[in-house]
Amino acid sequence: MTVVACGAGFAGDRIDPAVALAESGLVDCLSLECLAERTIVNGLQLRAVNPELGYDRRLRRRLTPLLPAVADGCKLVSNLGAANPAGAARAIAELARELGLRPLKVAAVLGDDVAAIADDVIWSRPAGGTWLGAHAYIGLESIAKALAEGADVVITGRAADAALFAGPAYADLDGSPDALAGALAVGHLLECSGQVTGGNFEAPGEPPPTAAEFAELGFPIASVSSDGSAEISKLPGTGGRIDRMTCTLQLLYEVHDPARYLTPDAIVDFSGVSFDQIGRDRVRVSGARHLGVPDSLKVSGFSIQPGAVADVEIGFAGTGALRRARIAAETLSLRMERLGISRFGVDIVGQDSLLGGSSRLIRHPPPEARAHVSAVCDSDEMALAVEDEVFALTLSGPSSGGGMRSERRPRIEVVDGLIDRDRVRTEVVWGQAA
Repeated sequence: MTVVACGAGFAGDRIDPAVALAESGLVDCLSLECLAERTIVNGLQLRAVNPELGYDRRLRRRLTPLLPAVADGCKLVSNLGAANPAGAARAIAELARELGLRPLKVAAVLGDDVAAIADDVIWSRPAGGTWLGAHAYIGLESIAKALAEGADVVITGRAADAALFAGPAYADLDGSPDALAGALAVGHLLECSGQVTGGNFEAPGEPPPTAAEFAELGFPIASVSSDGSAEISKLPGTGGRIDRMTCTLQLLYEVHDPARYLTPDAIVDFSGVSFDQIGRDRVRVSGARHLGVPDSLKVSGFSIQPGAVADVEIGFAGTGALRRARIAAETLSLRMERLGISRFGVDIVGQDSLLGGSSRLIRHPPPEARAHVSAVCDSDEMALAVEDEVFALTLSGPSSGGGMRSERRPRIEVVDGLIDRDRVRTEVVWGQAA
């Protein structure tokens, strides 16, 4: 049996639950899922400035309190290598030296960066612009290999989320395809940290969790058996809950077809998965099935487009705030058309910014409201013009507009594609302190 825990579900996740897990003495491996398209983009931009950078910029802050527990025997796996796993491995080895720890064996898994063979990718649409990078979703093979070779820390780039958790359990599986499928299902359950332990969740007919519970939410632990089944739990005394409902919701999270969940390591059938409540905050998961291995791997490509995205808001307060915000939003729509901008959205925060036309009418107008515009601009000058149009409302719009918020950001677009899995070769390299 292997005990794997989740120490992060995204790049900026809380650090203290991970520290508690690492120091508990109950966990064989702590896996931190820290990567998404936006964090890869940030890494690619950093690497373009300095070839030694490109990994998660939170690396030192996140790992400083964790590495002492790693030195005591808790393995650590993470994709915080982003666009430069090798650089991250070197930085971690150096950080361990600075902390006065024993020399750690830090492995970097390379191979997800497929920019050099981007022409081999079947893209869903033409990217246009200038390529910033392209990364394939890789599986658990090299993670498991590095751990088998004695790695204390394994750092990847764009490894699939479930692979970060199934990789540490791989050596103890019984070798059957369904055991692998089970471990991948467990990985999917753990990958979003607090989301399976009661975060982002309200049970119908039950009181919602309190602020104190959310503030001390525990992160999940999985005790994975050789057949791929597992017990999901959390540390005693931590906030949140683990039950059949939280597990079911997480199992279906970001899954298009539960009968064919695609990962680099296997196509997994979740339709037969069962959750058995075996105690308070303890759920046993089993029943995942292996349906073969996909021929292709998903690739995310990132291209820099001309211009910028302008994102601007103006606030209104007092009597008639919503009415004035609506007029401001309508005015902005007319002004965007006057500027010749075709790709823009205008909404009112608190009324229709999330639900759009499906929003219900507000019976009791709020005392404050914000008109918001987001526009794709072909030039920085046009982005400035959008910003100016919102600022102009303070003098040439509904009364009492103010409280501006403005952001201009580069136009970086993500395009998905597929690449033959045989074209992607991963390897393990070892980081050394300077």
